[in-house]
Amino acid sequence: MNNENKPIQRKSNNEMKNMARGMSKEQRKQMMKEQNPMIPLKRLMGYIWKDYKFQMLLVLAGILMSAITGVIASLFLRTLIDSYITPLLQSANPDFGPLFHTLIRMGCIYLAGALATLVYSRVMANISQGVLRDIRDELFTHMQSLPIKYFDTHSFGDIMSRYTNDTDTLRQMLSQSLTQMLSSAVTIISVAVAMLITSIYLSLVVAVSVFFMLKVTGKVAGNSGRYFVKQQESLGAANGYIEEMINGQKVVKVFNYEHRSEEAFDRLNEELCSNATNANRFANILMPIMNNLGNLQYVVLAIVGGILAYNHIGNITIGVIASFLQLSKSFTNQLDRFLSK
Repeated sequence: MNNENKPIQRKSNNEMKNMARGMSKEQRKQMMKEQNPMIPLKRLMGYIWKDYKFQMLLVLAGILMSAITGVIASLFLRTLIDSYITPLLQSANPDFGPLFHTLIRMGCIYLAGALATLVYSRVMANISQGVLRDIRDELFTHMQSLPIKYFDTHSFGDIMSRYTNDTDTLRQMLSQSLTQMLSSAVTIISVAVAMLITSIYLSLVVAVSVFFMLKVTGKVAGNSGRYFVKQQESLGAANGYIEEMINGQKVVKVFNYEHRSEEAFDRLNEELCSNATNANRFANILMPIMNNLGNLQYVVLAIVGGILAYNHIGNITIGVIASFLQLSKSFTNQLDRFLSK
């Protein structure tokens, strides 16, 4: 039984720097590549782009259409209030026909956005399952070429964890996180442009509030991602140790190893519990922080917009304020979703 009494030890940043000083140039370069998260993402996109280019283009088109329809609907709110609702309230004999047709057009815009979201979600589900199939096939083929030394130095549970836990995490990333990140990025850009077109003054207020949001949430999101990586590593170590102890149960009984194996498992289990707790703790507080900061921004925008409209500054009307508040809410929600991924 390998490393039966030694749970995995994590290295601090200072320890990593000390290790790097004693490495050659090629070794330091390899270590930096392993720590760079963009390299595995680039490899993953290579799998997608190689066999699913047309489907991925369809997904990107659906994401773009969904984001644009959302922005158009928010901007349309300005026209709806200033050009239809306000004149009707001031008219002695209101005609609701134009308002009715405008609401139908607005409903069609929302329907087009919903259909686009449905299409790209279904297509992305097919892409994710296909990519995972290819990765599992390549993983199994590569495993056949590994030397015996690899299997002597890695537990069976840790190897199985690559096929189960890691691939399941990859499935969630492909089917949910990747599309949400792309959708959020496109929506953030399009909404930012729409806000600048709607009102420069209110856009400056949003820029200041977003700066504080990024400062506050950047540290929380960074800690969450770091502990999620440690959680997966601890899970693989625990699975490997359990597999090893189950396969060697007769040896454990013969040599009265129960007490020491239980102590080693308790240490691995405690490490897994600590990393999982920290990962979920930081992840769970991120959304409440963003929601409350977004609500605070909403109130500040309403106050500033009312002051500007009252003093006739920047052509601010009730429709502009309502449209901008809708845009800012969408911007904050998409920024929250993007940071949480």
